[in-house]
Amino acid sequence: MRWDIGIDLGTQNVRVAELKNGPVLDMPACMAFREGRVSPICAGEIAQRLIGRCCEGVEVCYPLSDGVLESSFYAERLFHWLFQKSDALKRRRHYRAIIACQPFARPVQRDALLNAAIEAGAAEAMLVRSDVASALGAGLDISAPEAKLLIDVGAGKVSATLFTYGRVAAYGYIPYGLNRIDDRIKSIMRVKYGCRIGWAASAEIKHTLGNAMPDKAPKDIIMHMIGINMAERLPMTFDIETQPVLDACDDVVTEIARMCAAVVDAAPEGLAADLNDAGAVLAGAGAAMTELDRRLGQALGIPCRVADAPATCAARGMAKIIEDPAPWAAMMEGHQTRSVWR
Repeated sequence: MRWDIGIDLGTQNVRVAELKNGPVLDMPACMAFREGRVSPICAGEIAQRLIGRCCEGVEVCYPLSDGVLESSFYAERLFHWLFQKSDALKRRRHYRAIIACQPFARPVQRDALLNAAIEAGAAEAMLVRSDVASALGAGLDISAPEAKLLIDVGAGKVSATLFTYGRVAAYGYIPYGLNRIDDRIKSIMRVKYGCRIGWAASAEIKHTLGNAMPDKAPKDIIMHMIGINMAERLPMTFDIETQPVLDACDDVVTEIARMCAAVVDAAPEGLAADLNDAGAVLAGAGAAMTELDRRLGQALGIPCRVADAPATCAARGMAKIIEDPAPWAAMMEGHQTRSVWR
């Protein structure tokens, strides 16, 4: 069966791949709505800039939360926005969409995601495991009998999947991602420094001072930030030390390492032995965190590397799937077709 468009809908970003064109779009998966309106006033990067800057009656929304669907309405509006922006679909009346979905999503969430794509205009929609798309985009030959371990580190979820012969041998996940570090940084800023900061500031602090190996990270770096003084209710500039940020990162990274170790431990002995040579591959936007590959490699006792352009692995994998979907039919998890009477 031919698929025209593949969509990797994540907690923080959405990426689109088209048949014969490959990955064509990468933007934040957020939209801004005016109160009482069903159509977004803007989406993508423009809407993301409005976070923390919205005026009264305007709200910025994400369809997914912690890796799973939270609002089918927002998902349907986002799909409609993506379909309208696709040059390959503008000249087609009927098109088919395949969507990456987290394996731990509940059946009702999967059905709602399919229905959102149909309501947005797709004639047919199907779901595929997101870890399969990421593995293909990372260049792993998951159809081989040797074990392949993929660790997908995202903003809203973290998962580890052990593949062999085109099937899943072991799987584990954490129902939160590196966004949890942002929340902890904002909490530290309130408690330790008495300041409120926004989403963009906490993300900048994480990328600048965050490190997956606190013992080897430099401790003498000071970062200057601007926030709201909670006592005086006025903007102020303050200095952030490295250690509180490292503590916030360490808790989350420790949970990731524990989850990955449980997946390796649950694998058959022969597959676990394969990992001594094959190692593990990190994909997802969070894989670029400083020293994360070394920390997980030490925890698992196997080589660990970051895939090329890890943030776009799933989109590249979706491009491969829509070009030749037959080998991955077993990884498809749902299907829905638009009624001819609509």
